[in-house]
Amino acid sequence: MRKFVSFSIAAMLITVLVFLTQAQQLSDKAQLGRELFHDPTFKGTINPKVATGLSCANCHADFDDEAEPDGVIRAGHSVIGVPQRGSAKGGMIKGADFARAAGGGGFCYQHFLQKVPESKVNPTAIPAEHAEALMAYFEAISDGKKGPQFEMQMLDATAKTEAGEKIAAMTGDTKKGWELWGRACVVCHPTPKKAGIGIQLVRTRPPRDIDKTIIRWATKIRGGGSLMPFYASDILSDQDIANILAFLREQMESTAR
Repeated sequence: MRKFVSFSIAAMLITVLVFLTQAQQLSDKAQLGRELFHDPTFKGTINPKVATGLSCANCHADFDDEAEPDGVIRAGHSVIGVPQRGSAKGGMIKGADFARAAGGGGFCYQHFLQKVPESKVNPTAIPAEHAEALMAYFEAISDGKKGPQFEMQMLDATAKTEAGEKIAAMTGDTKKGWELWGRACVVCHPTPKKAGIGIQLVRTRPPRDIDKTIIRWATKIRGGGSLMPFYASDILSDQDIANILAFLREQMESTAR
């Protein structure tokens, strides 16, 4: 009987030890994912010649920014709940590719962090160990939560143009636009007259046709393009974008005086 009890206790201790070891491994993996999430060099694995300087954290919160807003408007939704979504990029990444592409992070890894043209992106090209680490991190911080509920709207070229023209025709508030600029745009455009990851928007001379420029910018904000991520309507409303554009119009017109 004593031998049986001793054996049972030993087996239990071994089970606990294995569990703790696995938990520690998961913790290490999740920690790597956290570091990758905030690192534009991806732990030094991205070639500096193609690195944009962007990280996952520039476009996505790794906390519930609806429940605990920090004032920043990010182009992407929070990564809380990513493991439960099952698809990304409007259903373009799904099935077995979903986890292998780090819940959609593999697209950003190539396109936004390395300037790979959108048409040539392979979301599963992200190193497997990095995809696993990111998913482990998303799993750890989600803790079973579903996260933000949204429907991804992928606009085609015609829809982007129509959306841009509609927004450009709206009246905006320059003061609100300046505030929104500080919350949504400065990560890539430090000021309208200074380039960062994004280009300098307001130059010493205004463009020949400010109206056409406003339409082009409205189209890019809503639909994205090149390294410019698109801002869905649940993140920036049409009026929000119109306000930002009103501010930029004021800045451009002031250079002509």
